[in-house]
Amino acid sequence: MKHIPRTAGRSVAAASSAGDELWELLIEFSLTQRVWWTEVCDGLGLTTTQGLALRLLDPQMPMAMNALADNMFCDASNVTGVVDKLEGRGLIERRAAENDRRVKILAVTEKGRALREKLFAEAAKPPATIAALPKDVREKLSAALRALVAERNGFSAAM
Repeated sequence: MKHIPRTAGRSVAAASSAGDELWELLIEFSLTQRVWWTEVCDGLGLTTTQGLALRLLDPQMPMAMNALADNMFCDASNVTGVVDKLEGRGLIERRAAENDRRVKILAVTEKGRALREKLFAEAAKPPATIAALPKDVREKLSAALRALVAERNGFSAAM
């Protein structure tokens, strides 16, 4: 079955401005990348949530479990199972914070660091649909997205 974009069937008036269409297409594109992320994580024996957690945990800076939950936009209780699985595989370790033993600090192990590097390397490879775009199109899209990100982060960038 052919994928029909969510914007299909909408009236021209509903998507009349280029900005509206751009935003809808960016949302649609972002949502389709779940399949790509799933494939990247599956290839490394991780769930998508474990992959996200490992991506967010910096080996140089251990992170409190509640901070990881905040970065994953979920409740700390939801992160417990993910942390348990990563810890069980020897990818991270859980420690009590020095100043408050109730706070759990997560640190990436050497084994976790190696898998995290593989995760970043695999994630850096563009999906086939992106890689197949002509170089000039990729450069224009990169420039436009760089400007949007810079604006969102409070920097000015020329397009």
